Amino acid sequence: MRLMRFAWRNLTQRKVRTGLTVLSIAVAVAVLFTLLSFNKGYSRALNAQLQQMGVHAMVLPIGCPYEAASLLMKGGKIESHLPESTAAEVASMDGVQIAAPAFMSAITRPDEGRADVYFGIDERTYDLKNWWKILKVRKDPRELQNDWEKLAADPANLMSRDEFIQAMKDPDSVILGFDASLIELSSVGDEIYIPEVDRVLKVAGILAPTGQQDDGFFFVPLGTAQAMFKQPGEITTVQIRFADPAKAGEITEELEKLPGAEVVAMGELLGTMQNLLGSARTLILSIVLVVIAISALGVLNTVLMSVFERTREIGVMRATGAQRGDIFQLVWLETLLMVGIGGAVGLALAAAGARAIEGVIKGAMSRMDMLAGVKGSVIAFEPRTFVLCVLFILVVGVVAGIYPALKASRARPIEALRAD
Repeated sequence: MRLMRFAWRNLTQRKVRTGLTVLSIAVAVAVLFTLLSFNKGYSRALNAQLQQMGVHAMVLPIGCPYEAASLLMKGGKIESHLPESTAAEVASMDGVQIAAPAFMSAITRPDEGRADVYFGIDERTYDLKNWWKILKVRKDPRELQNDWEKLAADPANLMSRDEFIQAMKDPDSVILGFDASLIELSSVGDEIYIPEVDRVLKVAGILAPTGQQDDGFFFVPLGTAQAMFKQPGEITTVQIRFADPAKAGEITEELEKLPGAEVVAMGELLGTMQNLLGSARTLILSIVLVVIAISALGVLNTVLMSVFERTREIGVMRATGAQRGDIFQLVWLETLLMVGIGGAVGLALAAAGARAIEGVIKGAMSRMDMLAGVKGSVIAFEPRTFVLCVLFILVVGVVAGIYPALKASRARPIEALRAD
């Protein structure tokens, strides 16, 4: 305990230098912790996103299939199209349980900083996404934020399959994603005017929050979407569920024979997204390693400078009976204290600023087209991550403290006392 107090006193005598070194360690630890947490959280969120789509494969127009699949997942405008008859061909294949055609396009509103994504569907989408809960009761959207769970728990408040089919037969109906209802501030029964296409749509239902890209879409009958964007008889995708996912390879081979179409299996898309993540993670990890190296050198420099400045003090300690081991322990303890404080501050910063850090990461990844509509948190806090960061702190402290501690312990008392 006495040695600990002595080490603490030495560190606090040089507040600016010690503070800057602690700050560098804190930043390195915070970045490392965030990177490890993001790696785990993003992979988990992406996998959940693909699984919750309820789609085993998508048939898309010839072009860049992964770009088109990404647009379909997060919303956007796809320039190429397929004939609507493609859906019937897909549905007739053995092993295909559901083949749901869809037409997606967007109306951009730069003055409002948004793009409204319209998704044309039919009753097959209801079967494909059988976890959907569509509220048919009228409720102020701002109040719905707090009451939707209670409302969705009562089947009487939810749209049945027959009611959904009826809504899809009405060319002027629209089902709003939960986020879209908040943007429009519209509820069931309200009318929405779309000036870009001079059309009025009536809200038939509001999709309860899914935590996925569906929350931001405007779902309209397939024919309505085709008419709005002047693409009669055209679709942008056929979303497919297999009767037996184990036979995905065989069915995909048959799907690839469709003229003018390409097939993307969700498993392949997941692999592609994860490969992209791996490339970005390698770059970020390289930056982190540089930060770690700079932090370790900073610690080494701080402790070494402290040893040089205290040469006479160390000489007095040696002359009055302090052993080499005592000097080594003191200097090494100072190093570990400094690194430990920096690590604790870094972990606290990473935990407290997780949402802000996540926002920055999401923004960067979105610009690289790598979030693919993933919603919710993409940072996973796990005990293993904390352990890895603590090990990193210890390694930096141990490595950076060895040389200064050895140099201090080897100082000869007479030479040290003669030093200026």
